[in-house]
Amino acid sequence: MKRSLVALTVVALAGCTTPLERRQASGGFDYLNEAAGIDLVVPAHLKTPRYSTEFEIPQISDEVDADVVGQRLDVRPPLQVLPLADGTRLQDGVDSITILIESNEDEVDLANEIQQTLTQFLAEREIAVASEDAGVIQTEWIESNEVIGRSWWREKVYQVRQRYQFDTAVKDHGRTGSITIELIDHEEGLDGIDDSVVLTDADRRRYAIDMLNSAVAYMNFERQKRRHLAELRDGRGFKAELGFDSSDNTAIVADGKFDAVWSRMGKVLPALGFTVRDYDKNLATYFVEYDGATGFWSSLWGGEDGLAIDDGSYQILLDKMGERTAIVLLDSDAKPLDTATMTALYNDFADVLRKEARQL
Repeated sequence: MKRSLVALTVVALAGCTTPLERRQASGGFDYLNEAAGIDLVVPAHLKTPRYSTEFEIPQISDEVDADVVGQRLDVRPPLQVLPLADGTRLQDGVDSITILIESNEDEVDLANEIQQTLTQFLAEREIAVASEDAGVIQTEWIESNEVIGRSWWREKVYQVRQRYQFDTAVKDHGRTGSITIELIDHEEGLDGIDDSVVLTDADRRRYAIDMLNSAVAYMNFERQKRRHLAELRDGRGFKAELGFDSSDNTAIVADGKFDAVWSRMGKVLPALGFTVRDYDKNLATYFVEYDGATGFWSSLWGGEDGLAIDDGSYQILLDKMGERTAIVLLDSDAKPLDTATMTALYNDFADVLRKEARQL
């Protein structure tokens, strides 16, 4: 019983670290008390030996806070801005934390989209807005509390409070905009605010990047949702022709971007008699089984006409080709079907790809 109690105590103590301590290097900081080395004194009649600078510790420049050493030195790797939403990219050559946003829908006003996305993102995170004016949004205090330890009579709580500012802008032509973020206030401490905790520029940048990445991820979700709803509403088909993919395999080339064609294949394949067993968008591949007794053509012609392939397992590979997407059928060994078979399949695939979503 004592062994169990000791083990639990050790685990509890191991977990009692503050967010400030998690930034620090493990081990002690006794090296800070070490005196500087003394230069070797060489008598005037002797030749000064050559010194190696391989292990020389560089001087701290004026641009770096000389106090950021020991416990105040953040050893975590830097965060990167992740412009993962459709139509977003990094702004090159600037020190500010900024992403550029391209308009990807003619009917959507980019300035309104950016503003509404940020407003909805903050509301989703239950972050109150302190002020909003001329494309500048400032948040109220965002508080987070973490219980890092308990005694018999109370909990030890580490508190972090922050405020952010989002600056948005859209160029006159309305096709390109930007979001810049800044951490404008920060407080933290154990059982109350500790005024001695001062963030470095690297700390502020890390927090700001983390918040911006969350906002961009939300924009990506909203843009994808809006695109999928438009596809369901419009249900436009794709024209297709016989051609080649980027590896010169005979392919059915659809006049549609990869994401749109990928989504449509979920309806096209069952209509042609394929059963989707699995899919992997990263591999751009559907894993399917073909049964000529099912599908769109079977329902029309009573099963007399099926595709020009045998029943069995196949893979459907989609290849991004800019504004178009190549569709290649692979056999169970992941080898592309020959040109004659792909040519025989073309008309059936092209007819179904052209159909509106409501017809499938």
